[in-house]
Parts: sequence; C-alpha cells; structure tokens
Amino acid sequence: MSTSSAQHRNFTDPEPFPVGYSSTILKMFVESLERWIDVQVLDAGPVCQENITFFARRMNRHYACDMFIRLHRALGEHPTPGNFCNHLDYPPRSFDGIQLWDLVDRLDDDQARQLAARCFEMLRSTGLLMLIALEKKPEPAKINTFVIGRDYRVDLRLQQHLELPWYCRHNRALMSLLAEFEPVKSYRYFNGLREFLFKKPGPIRD
Repeated sequence: MSTSSAQHRNFTDPEPFPVGYSSTILKMFVESLERWIDVQVLDAGPVCQENITFFARRMNRHYACDMFIRLHRALGEHPTPGNFCNHLDYPPRSFDGIQLWDLVDRLDDDQARQLAARCFEMLRSTGLLMLIALEKKPEPAKINTFVIGRDYRVDLRLQQHLELPWYCRHNRALMSLLAEFEPVKSYRYFNGLREFLFKKPGPIRD
C-alpha cells in the first residue's frame, strides 16, 4: 500500500483540532466507483444532507445507516457480544463501496473486527472500503460529521448530542483489524487525520 502525506495547516494554527482539508482518498474512492455501472454505496456516518446529495449525484444508489447514533443509544444498554452490527442487515454483496468515516476510532477491538467482517460480507468483489482515523485524541473529544464540499473539500461539523468512547490505534493495529482486505492507499495529513482505502479481493466485480 502506498502512503503519502500532504501539508494543509500546522498544529500551531489557531483552529480546533482537527481542521478541514482536501481529501485525496475520497477522490480516489469516488472516481474509482464512478467507472462502474449500477453502483451502490453505504455511508455509515452521521446523517448529513450534503453527503447524501454528493453521493446521490454520482452513484446509482446511496444508503445511509448512522452507526454513530446507534452506538450512542446503546451505551447504557450493555449490548451482548456479537450484536454490534445487527443494524447493518443488508444482504451479502450489496455494495460496491462503503464509507466508514472515523467509526473505527469509536470501537473497541472486538467491535471493530465485527464491523470489518460485516463490511467484507456486504461488499462485492473488488469493492472499496474507505475509513478515516485520527493520530491523537482531539480536544475536546467530540464527534464530528465529515461534510463533503466542492472539489473533495472535507470540513468538520461538531455533533454536540453524541458522546462516544475513543480508541486511538497506530497504522499496524488498524491494518491488522482489516487483514481480510487488500490495502490500496493511505494518506496522512498534517491536520492529524489518516485516510485509508481498502479493496475486497477478487478477480472481477461479482
């Protein structure tokens, strides 16, 4: 997997951490999927009208399943092991692309493995999985929606109503959780964000 980095702002800039940026991996994710026909994409992030509009204009079908609000609601319910992905009840091989945003940062290792296995099952062969991870815990450690703008500009919108735990992982730990997938590319930004693009192995799109 090739890895790159891009300079946007320094940590010393007087803005909250992290700040918005122009996304290289999102551009790759979208432009790769646009080459196929009848594309279906799943967005697991907080519901955002701008993102729904963005994907709806480019893909045949766009599905949204807000796993962040579901995690928030389940915090006091003591969920039993193995049921984390019950809300992702889509048939196998339903999607060509899945956008996780920074969901993995909010999951413990068991939950993250459940999510990875479910995504693997939901993706078609050669389908793409994109995720974002922070290098350090933001202060304050609040949930943000990643809002897509023009020219793949991504800005962050604070979600005051959401409170979730935080699990920071280095690259090797993230890659281990997603070992079933083929890494395509990663990109590190100087605003403290890391983006990853993975592919489900397979000779052709099934």
